[in-house]
Amino acid sequence: MKLWLVMLVLLVCPVSPAAQTSVLNTGDTVPDCEFVDQNGKAFHLSQFKGKALAITFIFTRCPLADYCPRMTGRFAEAQHSLAAEKNWHLLSLSFDPANDTPEKLLAYAKIHNADLAHWTFATAAGNAVRDFGTLFGLTSGFKNGLLDHNLRTVVIDAEGRVQHVFQGNAWTAQELAWEVKKAMPLK
Repeated sequence: MKLWLVMLVLLVCPVSPAAQTSVLNTGDTVPDCEFVDQNGKAFHLSQFKGKALAITFIFTRCPLADYCPRMTGRFAEAQHSLAAEKNWHLLSLSFDPANDTPEKLLAYAKIHNADLAHWTFATAAGNAVRDFGTLFGLTSGFKNGLLDHNLRTVVIDAEGRVQHVFQGNAWTAQELAWEVKKAMPLK
């Protein structure tokens, strides 16, 4: 068994079954979860405290151009809009850990010219990412053998609270960058 898989199996996110039935609202504190990044290293969401954090939920083999590829493209645009700023980070979470290994996430990051100092691609064991996503209204699962999901992109402020939740794919990179700037700590 590969080391990253062993690490992945040990990861947890304290999202209780009761919490999974309710969606977090603006101002609510986001639970501290542990994920594995594109380099196979474990990290906690709490490591981003003091920074604005935008999270989107993807899987790398998504065949629908208006879904995961669009979210990743918008994050790529937003990273350019935010380049002159400090105290921000982007996080693309894959809810397909069986396929999206750290190696595949790193290759996906490179394809999208991700600045890994400001943009992390990650996953977690089993349904941990899906369970975490339910806190923001994400629905995902297998339907007729294919991954089926809606779209959620979340901006978390520097204190770890929900700033904004984008539903669907109609938002722009400029809108995301604006929400991220609002979520940054005061200078």
